[in-house]
Amino acid sequence: MHGQPPDARPIAFGTLFVVAQHLDRLGDVVLAPLGLTTKQWLLLAVVQRGFAERRPTLTETAAAYGSSRQNVKAIARGLEAAGYLRIVPDPADRRASRLELTDKVGVFATPEWRAREVAFFSFAFDDLQLPEVAQLADLLQRWLAVVASRPAMAGTPVVQPRSTSVVWSAPWVGASIPRPSAK
Repeated sequence: MHGQPPDARPIAFGTLFVVAQHLDRLGDVVLAPLGLTTKQWLLLAVVQRGFAERRPTLTETAAAYGSSRQNVKAIARGLEAAGYLRIVPDPADRRASRLELTDKVGVFATPEWRAREVAFFSFAFDDLQLPEVAQLADLLQRWLAVVASRPAMAGTPVVQPRSTSVVWSAPWVGASIPRPSAK
């Protein structure tokens, strides 16, 4: 068949979710001895690496984590119960809550955990060469920067009458906005 190659975006999009499901499952197995899930580990990593010099609010953490404030609060409550962090009121604004890591996160710096981490990453990226992993990391970080900077879009793609352009239905504003153009 001649013509344009198939659009790889749907394949990449779907594959990313399937890979994430597998990594989530594998991560849960590796983290089980610590009583953590992959989602909890990720929240700890976001707080520790993304806000190293300060205690972020739940809202700031949710934006960096890529989820709702309510979802992050539920994950943080589980981490608080396990002793990995505290949810504390903001001294300047009692309506806001901040996340404060405890010393228990130091477990990730132990030689035993470092060895487990190296083994896990070796297993997870087994078939990729280090330059390919670096390229993948670069592509994912660039994509994340773009996706995270855009407002959430509700609805599904629709084709406008008398137009071949695809738009995203945006019911929260009662209008449609053009789909971001492909580069």
